[in-house]
Amino acid sequence: MFGYKDRFDYFQCSACNCLQIAELPSNMEKYYPQHYYSFTPKQRRFQRNPMDKALRRLKDHYTVFNRSALGALVSTLSPNKKLAPLAKVGLTRDSRILDVGCGDGWRLYALREVGFRNVLGIDPYIRQDITYENGLRVLKRSIHDVTGEWDLIMYHHSFEHVPDPIEELQVVSRLLPAGGCCLIRVPTVSSYAWEQYRECWVQLDAPRHYTLPSLESMNILADKTGFHVRTVVFDSTKGQFEGSERYKRGLPLASQGRIFTSSQIRQWKRQAKKLNKENRGDQAAFYLIKN
Repeated sequence: MFGYKDRFDYFQCSACNCLQIAELPSNMEKYYPQHYYSFTPKQRRFQRNPMDKALRRLKDHYTVFNRSALGALVSTLSPNKKLAPLAKVGLTRDSRILDVGCGDGWRLYALREVGFRNVLGIDPYIRQDITYENGLRVLKRSIHDVTGEWDLIMYHHSFEHVPDPIEELQVVSRLLPAGGCCLIRVPTVSSYAWEQYRECWVQLDAPRHYTLPSLESMNILADKTGFHVRTVVFDSTKGQFEGSERYKRGLPLASQGRIFTSSQIRQWKRQAKKLNKENRGDQAAFYLIKN
């Protein structure tokens, strides 16, 4: 991502195809600098304009609850794809939601704006605890420091960053009631991009991504920790091609400048949609239900 050129070895399980880093780095702070993308305060960009803020509330309300004709119109013009996976959970405004590895907490900020009150974000790599003007709190801690009971615990591209997936889900299981949902959005090696790009696959993201699961390994993981996989939705984007092609050229993801044509970008968008329909995109949302 940042062009450090450090070397890391990964191995792939011959039984379940899960891809894992061979040795955890002793100091991960280097790989989570303060300009890391998930730490940037995205929600502040729409706090300034009242009209923009109102339209975002309409759109986000429709995205999560699938209600409001006006919200449907706004969403059609400018959909919020980042909140779309929550529509399949069946949330109410009273749902207790924990977002693990949430960065600056912008997704929870949007949920708070549409009426959710029982929400909390945690991330061990943020600089310090954050409290927003709408009441949202994001705490610098791991899931091992969390208590209480939650209806939804979600990992939006943070589960691949945890060192022990089994231990992590065992803790999640203790925090959920029976029938509670753990939503894990994660890169997957059950994909065309991994087969095509291998060590240049952008979602390897070494060394931050410790574990990149397959469809098989996610089912095994769920079974070992008291869950079952209810649904899998592939949601990959053009980034699987754009980022991987940069790496093939030896360019960091954070490098500036446009190097691909509009025609290439359009083609990658079409290919990503096709791969998602074929269940071969390079990332997916796994809906795990506690038994």
